[in-house]
Amino acid sequence: MKGRIREGLLLIVALAFSHGTQAASREVERAAGAAVGIFAGIYVHELGHAVADRATGATEVRILVPGTQCALLCGETQGVWPVAPSLAQRRAISAAGFVASNLAAELMLQHEASARSGFGQGFIATNLYSNAVHVFTYYTKVRGRNGYKGNDIDDYELAGGNPHLLAAGLLAYSVYTLHRARKKDIPIFFMRVPF
Repeated sequence: MKGRIREGLLLIVALAFSHGTQAASREVERAAGAAVGIFAGIYVHELGHAVADRATGATEVRILVPGTQCALLCGETQGVWPVAPSLAQRRAISAAGFVASNLAAELMLQHEASARSGFGQGFIATNLYSNAVHVFTYYTKVRGRNGYKGNDIDDYELAGGNPHLLAAGLLAYSVYTLHRARKKDIPIFFMRVPF
């Protein structure tokens, strides 16, 4: 009798451990997918700049992740032009990262299974974070002070664009995305949107 009780307890412990291991494995898989999604979000943003660089005549294009202005979660695209791009081309280059990453996040959001995956959660959250941080940094840091070179919104302004209009567009799109995610009950980085 004791042997059967012991075997039964061992079986229960083994099943519980197996279930816990499977659940832990799923969470590790989701976390790994989110990490890949985060860096994919950064690369897609930078790839937008790289495509615009090439389209405006850059002969050499290089993407750095992380970029020179941060330790981990940022990127930078560098290009070499035989002839300097026009102001309109510079504005297009500055905005291209936002266009690429917001478009990719939007496509993912339209396919709920993709948006709910670990990769999708990391990618969409990174895009929304990037939009907000670019705006926040533009309004709180001074280009040239403490080694800060400026961000894409600063570059857009230097090329003659209206930075306030670009910033408003990024924030409006981000709020609209959060609203739609809440209505579809799609979490953003595994958290339900509260509003």
